[in-house]
Amino acid sequence: MLVAVSGGPDSMALLHYLKERQTVHGWKLTVLTVDHQLREETSKQDVQYVINKCAEWGIECKNVSLNVPAHKEAYGQSTQVAARELRYRYFAQQMEELEADAIAFGHHGDDQVETVFMNLMRGVEPMHVHGMPVKRPFGGGELIRPMLSVTKADIEQYCVQYELHPRRDESNDEPTYTRNDFRLHVLPFLKQHNPRIHEHIQLFHEYIGEDFTYLMGEAEALFQSALFQKEVGRISFSRQDFLRLSRPLQRRSFHLILNYLYHEPPSDVTYHHWEQYIQLMEGEKAHTSFDLPNGLQVVRSYNDVVVEFRSRHSENDECFCYELAIPGATTTQERHFFETFLSDERTERDSHHFACDVSNISFPLYVRTRKPGDRIRLRGINGHKKVKDLFIDEKIPRSARTYWPIVTDANGQVLWVVGLKKAYVEKGKQSSTWLHLLYKNIEHF
Repeated sequence: MLVAVSGGPDSMALLHYLKERQTVHGWKLTVLTVDHQLREETSKQDVQYVINKCAEWGIECKNVSLNVPAHKEAYGQSTQVAARELRYRYFAQQMEELEADAIAFGHHGDDQVETVFMNLMRGVEPMHVHGMPVKRPFGGGELIRPMLSVTKADIEQYCVQYELHPRRDESNDEPTYTRNDFRLHVLPFLKQHNPRIHEHIQLFHEYIGEDFTYLMGEAEALFQSALFQKEVGRISFSRQDFLRLSRPLQRRSFHLILNYLYHEPPSDVTYHHWEQYIQLMEGEKAHTSFDLPNGLQVVRSYNDVVVEFRSRHSENDECFCYELAIPGATTTQERHFFETFLSDERTERDSHHFACDVSNISFPLYVRTRKPGDRIRLRGINGHKKVKDLFIDEKIPRSARTYWPIVTDANGQVLWVVGLKKAYVEKGKQSSTWLHLLYKNIEHF
């Protein structure tokens, strides 16, 4: 079992609780702690505190430093969103590498109350209002939250009882963050009128969650049926068939469409987008459309509905070619983002992560659009395959092929048709150094 530990009261109480019971339950604990590079020396001191405490308790500890400021700037995200995205990506990677069964988080009952009420305040889709689940699939195992039934006050009392002396994050008291403002002003008012409000919110979460699970299963079965025609970056379906569905299934199928098309659904999709979507379906206009975040567009033409990303290019646009910073980060004008680093390990996480032996490629590397005659060497086939044929086989729309990012070395060797195929690059005879490329499209091509 992995345990996410910041050094604060919540995660330290959780770690101590699990430590005291690991022998009885046969758990092997490994702590993951993160320096987000946000609070300079204080962050480093937090990490060192966790490392020291794990050594004292005889628990394995792994730590990592994540460049949240750079990620925030590259993707135009808030500090909290950028930190969470990088942190959870690291946790998922460790889950897979260590083949862990679960990762435990220190979220508690007060956090659950905050989450539910803030979601209501933001106007998110109703299916997302119910809050944080006690457990959910994550990184090949499960993400668990054992402390959702206890309050922050319970945790503080536990820390005093067992003399844990946790670290304190002063940023948690800054009202500049919406969640902190809620925690400092709204939550005390709610608890004044009902000190056990977290129990009622947890029951609400469980009841709504059961309904959500059932209805989502029904919607997923429909989504996999012939009703929805799915292609890369595009979904089409019949408006009449959609309107025959019950409203709960309509709403959940909309959610599944977003999950399919977005690499990661943006946080600014709200209930208002659902309202626009249903108005488009039920309205009298035969030809109409509306925009979703990050260039996704819903278009209705008579009975046909298409959801796809708008082309940001025209036939006359120039192709692009950029040299990749190694190691470092590269952001193109087309909003492609590449992060590169060297490692003695090869592990690739997904189709947006490429690794190859540096001894068999020529530097510098470039990301560019395709050229006539481009070919890629693939494992398991003789010779090379035309990139043009690869696009056809993968059913990539013509409008997307011209501007699809391709990574090559200095000799023009195609290494990676991003998100589709990775070249077969032979491993060197000596101990290898691996070049890793991580890709994300900020606005989707």
